[in-house]
Amino acid sequence: MPRTTPRPAPATGGAVLRRALLDRWSELARASVLFSGHQVGEALVPVAIGATVSSAIARGQPGVLVLWLAVLGADFAVLSLSYRFGARASARAEQLSAHGVRMRVVDAVVRKQQAGGRAWTPGELLVRASSDADRVGAFAGMVASASAALVALVVAVVALLLASPLLGAVIVVGTVAVLLVNAAIARGVARRSAAEQEAAGEAAGLAEDLVRGLRVLAGLSAGAAAVRRFRTASGRATRQAVRAVDAQAVRSGATTATTGAYLLLVVGVGGWLALAGMLPLGGLVAALGLARFLAGPLQTLAALPAAAARAHASAVRVAELPLPARDTADRGDSARGALTSEAAPPVLEAVGRFGTLRAEPGTMVGVAGLDGRGARALLATLAAREGVLRFDGAVPDARARASLLLIAPHESHLFAGTPEENIAAGRARATEPAARAAFADEIAAREVGEAGLRLSGGQRQRIALARALAADAPVLVLHDPTTAIDAVTEDVIAERVRALRAGRTTIVLTSSPAVLSRCDVVVEFAPEVAR
Repeated sequence: MPRTTPRPAPATGGAVLRRALLDRWSELARASVLFSGHQVGEALVPVAIGATVSSAIARGQPGVLVLWLAVLGADFAVLSLSYRFGARASARAEQLSAHGVRMRVVDAVVRKQQAGGRAWTPGELLVRASSDADRVGAFAGMVASASAALVALVVAVVALLLASPLLGAVIVVGTVAVLLVNAAIARGVARRSAAEQEAAGEAAGLAEDLVRGLRVLAGLSAGAAAVRRFRTASGRATRQAVRAVDAQAVRSGATTATTGAYLLLVVGVGGWLALAGMLPLGGLVAALGLARFLAGPLQTLAALPAAAARAHASAVRVAELPLPARDTADRGDSARGALTSEAAPPVLEAVGRFGTLRAEPGTMVGVAGLDGRGARALLATLAAREGVLRFDGAVPDARARASLLLIAPHESHLFAGTPEENIAAGRARATEPAARAAFADEIAAREVGEAGLRLSGGQRQRIALARALAADAPVLVLHDPTTAIDAVTEDVIAERVRALRAGRTTIVLTSSPAVLSRCDVVVEFAPEVAR
């Protein structure tokens, strides 16, 4: 009997961001260590040059000069190799983090484990799976750079404190001031970044809808109105993008200005200490070189809050997509493995606005009489989005429901490729019997085209039906699977589906006499019960 578990708490943007980083912790750790080696090597360059000036040139010791030049050469070799392999590890962490977020979006779409009833447009999903995922990945890559910048900053401050406590104190205070200013600006960047992505998603969704409906728009002579609507959405997205770029420019300008002021202060204090005789020539060279070097790590650290804000804004948008509990997603293969011919179908009971539906194991149940609203209510209950769904008297968790029940909607999407590839695209076990039962084996087309546009409506339905049958689910729900198929073919398909699904539970929402005549039980609902 299926277990009853509480519905998982909704994910947050912070949780999505943390998961993206934790999943790639080994690459990030490797990149951080190697980048730190590179940054420390860069920080030691002015120190080595200052030591060369003080120990070799100022004191006239050629042997010491050769020694320090060798140290400088070894330092450059180490920092170069560290950067090369650190950049490789960082790029890997960035790409895999973004890919992990994209897979989370795909998982949420495919599983459709949603608490609410919002339907996401392809454009909205595309933006979340592309630019939002890329922003999270970019932040993951920046974490390694920021960690190395922090290490370099500590090394440089320690070196300057040893040379001059006053100069070291100036650097510490200046660093804190630069970071605080940029952290304050980052909040505005986050707000505008979220608005930019939202507007881009709306424009992409509208564009996808218009492309799909070009023939309808042409037939209605509504092309001009569609263009105006898209121009409005595109203009809104452009304005939000410009606002986001403006915020980024302000942040970049503030970073440059504060870093420049900080460097001027350090150089001024260092020069004053040298003129006062409190800092030797080599120490001054090292101090000025370190101050110049610190501009890079400071800009990296100053840019981190804005990058984190943009990544968090994108992570929040990804978190809006519903996702099952982590163990459910991680054990998807186990759930698919449960769909074997030996798995016994349960007693199914669905209670919702449409009324009550009960299906005994191994029966073919026809559901008739529901209008569009009632059919949607029944399908929503079977998908556990509303009402109550029970298997063998217990409310199933997401994993049990996914392993036992498959819903084939009336509007099924086909993928570009051959009919055979589409039939095998789902949780297919036996594609040939399924294709024969749905008459899909007689479709001569080699390519179905994008979304099946090269096929007729009846051919698309036959392929979608074959794909659902090939999954061999213990409980299969079909919604109007033969509305675009001629009566003769429909009659043969109904008989073949009944034979193929023997011993399994099949629920068919239809008004087709041919299909209903093959059902063991026909449940007649009054349309008004769903209102």
